[in-house]
Amino acid sequence: MTLFWGILMAAPLLAAGGGIAFWNEKTDNLVSRFENSRTAAAVLTFVAWFWAGYEMWTMGIDVFDKMLKIFPGQIWLMAAMLGYLTFIWMPDHLSVRALTGILMLFPAALFRTTRLLVPAGGFAAVHILVATGYAAAICGMYGMFYPWRLEKAYALVSARPKWRRSVGCVLIAWGAAVMVAGVLA
Repeated sequence: MTLFWGILMAAPLLAAGGGIAFWNEKTDNLVSRFENSRTAAAVLTFVAWFWAGYEMWTMGIDVFDKMLKIFPGQIWLMAAMLGYLTFIWMPDHLSVRALTGILMLFPAALFRTTRLLVPAGGFAAVHILVATGYAAAICGMYGMFYPWRLEKAYALVSARPKWRRSVGCVLIAWGAAVMVAGVLA
């Protein structure tokens, strides 16, 4: 299972790092189209809301269950309504906001696998997967509230060739480490 998580987390890191470091203009165009895409915003918003609904459904906290399980299918109806309302009321920076919402959600599924593999003491390859999950959650939380700052940070990095190459190489190295950790854990 760690191989799955290694591949799933390493692929975007490697792709983003390679694009940022080596394919400047194509990556900038792709990022710009993503930031302005209503289709990407809609799809990612609904994925994020339904995933959040799933997490709330399976969490098993009595207070949430009393509010969210009044009638069958309520959570899914609420996810659909909240996805639609988010799409129509928050169109600015929505694709980045929805993507970071997913970044905030996926570590819960990752940690269900890795919690069984973390040793009591010392360092293990699984710690790289766990640290990457926490980094994704932190980036997701920040991006949910300040997506325009992530867009501005990308613009700042892409405007400076040395920073761009450095950030791209760091992402490539991080992706390679995650891939190796997924194989070894």
